[in-house]
Parts: sequence; C-alpha cells; structure tokens
Amino acid sequence: MNAHATALQPATPRIEIAPRSEHISIEAEPEAALAPSRPPHRAVRSTFRLGSKLRGCRTEISILADHYLAVKSERPKATMKKYVLDLRFVDARPVRVRHVAWNWLAVAIVLFLATAAAMWWTATSAGGALATPLLVTVSCAVATGIAVFSFLRRTTESLDFISVHGGATLVSILGGIGSAKTGKRFFVEMIKSINAAKLGRPQPKPQWLRDEMREHHRLRELKVLSEEEYATSKSRILAAHS
Repeated sequence: MNAHATALQPATPRIEIAPRSEHISIEAEPEAALAPSRPPHRAVRSTFRLGSKLRGCRTEISILADHYLAVKSERPKATMKKYVLDLRFVDARPVRVRHVAWNWLAVAIVLFLATAAAMWWTATSAGGALATPLLVTVSCAVATGIAVFSFLRRTTESLDFISVHGGATLVSILGGIGSAKTGKRFFVEMIKSINAAKLGRPQPKPQWLRDEMREHHRLRELKVLSEEEYATSKSRILAAHS
C-alpha cells in the first residue's frame, strides 16, 4: 500500500486590530468582581453634617486621608447611600442648584390676604353674625400655615459636585436656601483636596479616562448612580477619549 506524507505548514497568525473605542475598559476585572477586597481604613481629616427635619434629609461628608471622600446621604422615601469617592474624578467647581416653590408662595400670599380680610370681617361683625366670619378666619389661618410650611419644605438649595468628564452628580448636599454657606470653610478645604488629588496622582489622559469609567461603574454597582446616569456619563467619557 502506497502512502505519502504531506508537510503541515504552520498557520499564518491572524492579527486583529481593536477599535479605538475599546481602549477604555468599562467593566471591572472578573477576579476583582468575584473577590472584592475590604476597603482600606483611612483617617478622617474633616467632617461636615447638614440635616433638615423639615425636609427629612441628612448629609454627612468626610474628607479622608489620601484625598478620598466618605459620603452618607439620607433622603425621604429613598434608600440611604453610603460610599467612598476618589476625589481625582470630581470637578473642583461645584454647581449650586436652587428650586423655589413659587406656586406655594403664591398660594400662601393669597391665603394670607384672605385671612386678613376675614379678620376685618370678624372685627366689623357683632352679635349672632360673629360665628361665620370667625370660622372663616380660623380656616384661612390654618390654610395659610399649611401653604407656608409647604413652601419652606419644597424650596431647596443644593451644592452638587459632578465628575470631570462624565458630568454625573457624585455628591449632592441638599438643604434650604443659604444652607450651603454654613459649610463654606469645609467646602474650601474639599476643593483644595480635589486639586491636590489630581496633582498627587497625575496620569496620561487615556489611563485617566479608563479609571474614571471604572469609578462610574463602581458607583453604579453601589446604586449611587442610576442606569440612566451611568449610560450618559459613559457616553461623555467615550466622547472625551476620541
């Protein structure tokens, strides 16, 4: 029986070039996801607390050693958020957001005028005709109090710190109008720590963007960022990379 052997030629290696957008790793490494490490203990340098029983909210933020920030945030009808943030990825220019409940203010003014008119009616009434204007006066006064309370509760001011390229709100300090001024000294120290974090750990822009993306992904896993916020911030970071 005749037989012949054919020499096997080594296969030519195939080279694939990944697209430019794949330069940023979005997800965490599988090993890190399966075995999360215990967060390191960092000394607390300074703490600021802002609470409002009227609005049912409370914020506590602490500047930690090595330029990190510990945040504890409580809001009505929401799960408490507690997380640690790398200050490298925070924009040093906070955004002040004010919301004035103009509708409730208008209602309160109208009811106040109605209460004044009812009081005048009561003062000019006499005898058996006093009961009706007195009842109207009391009703208007109670309604005015409710409107003023609603106006004060719904009128808020927040100081928001957003991410550098993602534009996502990483820290939000919520209170009444002018409440942010109570922590002015703390926020100055926080801004200095943000700038020091960037100077202390400089990186090339591609590596910086990869790390910022991972930080956003981590905050999404902690429910600090919603799916919509994460998707928006991810697209902005990718756009900054191109």
